[in-house]
Amino acid sequence: MKFKVIMTGSSGNCSLISYKDTNILVDAGFSTKKKMDEIIEKHLNGFKIDAILITHEHTDHFNPWTGRFAMEYDIPIYLSKRHYENEETRKTKYLSHLDKRKNEYKEARVIDIEQDTTIYIKDLEIKILNVYHDAKKTLGFIFNNTFGYITDCGYISSKIKKELLKVSSLALEMNYDSKMLMDSERNWQNKLRVIGNFGHLDNKEAVKFIKFLKNYGKIKQIFTLHPSEHHNSKEILEQELDEVSKELEVNIMNRENNNEYEVLVA
Repeated sequence: MKFKVIMTGSSGNCSLISYKDTNILVDAGFSTKKKMDEIIEKHLNGFKIDAILITHEHTDHFNPWTGRFAMEYDIPIYLSKRHYENEETRKTKYLSHLDKRKNEYKEARVIDIEQDTTIYIKDLEIKILNVYHDAKKTLGFIFNNTFGYITDCGYISSKIKKELLKVSSLALEMNYDSKMLMDSERNWQNKLRVIGNFGHLDNKEAVKFIKFLKNYGKIKQIFTLHPSEHHNSKEILEQELDEVSKELEVNIMNRENNNEYEVLVA
């Protein structure tokens, strides 16, 4: 299995997972058409994308350009009904499009998925987890019982802990440094939202969880996800992860990346 973080952070999120003849994207939060075209040209040329998996409906993960990309290349979008039900904007702008110049109407191929189920996309078995964040529904994934993917997560539940004990590789949100956030000029309502159980995962809690997996699970490899542009840094992440990096392969992801990684198997 190969893994590539194409972009991560509040300005957009998109990762590529490849296994045998299967290529899928986790999220496709292109901020503009220009950004979408740049990503396709730089990272996705030559790849036949078999599916787009959506973690949740916040626009840095899922937006009208996600749907436009899926419709243009006839890629099915796997997402929860709660990501779009009862919201006409997402039905008519995210998942369908009327090209007035060509007088063409398109609809995205939507496949509904739910937590605590397992789906199959060609060569990939995907277990779907419930993740806690202030969206209508947030999902995490385990691919082929080997590779876990958790982002935008306020806290690690006991069920997530249990499920991830089996993985050898994990892409995990490390969003913010608590001191940087608290010392910032961001308003208190926003700070409380970030640190809450339905906000984001801070560095120390993420490292605590990684140590738990190291002591009791099969973990060999870590990828960091979704760093805050203003309340985190590569240097801080390196310091926080220094201890575990002596025993695990640790890969710190910046907002945009070019590297492709082999996923380690226990």
